[in-house]
Amino acid sequence: MKTVRRRKSDLDEHRPFWRTLPHTYLYPALGFAIGLCTPLGAFLMRYWLANPLLKALWVRYELQYNFLFYAFMGIGTILSFMLFGYILGMRSEEQRVNNRILRARLDELHLKSVTDGLTGSYTHGYLHEVLELELQRALTGPAPLSLLLLDIDDFKKVNDLHGHLFGDRVIKETAETIAASVRADDIFGRLGGDEFLVIMPGADHDTAVVAARRICTSFAKSNHMATVSIGAASLSGGEQVAAADLLHRADLNLYQAKRDGKNRVCAGGKVAPAATPAKPA
Repeated sequence: MKTVRRRKSDLDEHRPFWRTLPHTYLYPALGFAIGLCTPLGAFLMRYWLANPLLKALWVRYELQYNFLFYAFMGIGTILSFMLFGYILGMRSEEQRVNNRILRARLDELHLKSVTDGLTGSYTHGYLHEVLELELQRALTGPAPLSLLLLDIDDFKKVNDLHGHLFGDRVIKETAETIAASVRADDIFGRLGGDEFLVIMPGADHDTAVVAARRICTSFAKSNHMATVSIGAASLSGGEQVAAADLLHRADLNLYQAKRDGKNRVCAGGKVAPAATPAKPA
């Protein structure tokens, strides 16, 4: 089954190299640079104050007589700033690791909040959020948008005959079959109970019908223990339709497919038999 796509921060995608370095290395390196600037700064300041006519001579005698002074100053300040940087880096790195763990935990909680525990597909609430966003994108484009509303045929009989645990297995296998049959860009989730929804950005009416038939064919080929009826609804991009209206249109087509014999696709009043019904296991 397809794994649920997770959000990724733009900062993680385009992070500079220096930001990936551990702070226990980065901060001492900065301390080394700052410490090195101390003797250089002292030397340049004294050079600036020296007699302009004797600067070349001053440099030679300054390095000859005060070299140990500059060396002591440089070593002392470099070691001090590096030690300070290391201590500060340890604290900062610990905080950064804690923040990374917290972000991973938040991502995990977000993933759990938008995925169904049984099927691993998106939840009812998340599907409605995505539908609103994709509808606005389709209307702004304009671009086509299609929905596939799927329902397991005679699921109540399956539950009554075999029990709820078997029914959960049917739902899970149904979700896996659907997820394996849709496009990579499609958003698939469990709308509730034995109903599923596929949001197809950029898909017109014909593309949606082809995808719906492919799903039904997959059920027939895999000798699945259940079949599905599918209602399709499409938006051309020029229509001003609310998300609830588009979903209602798919729902009407789904019930039309149920009334016309189940295990089939209905799109805009045109009902097409999907595949030969699978033989019961």
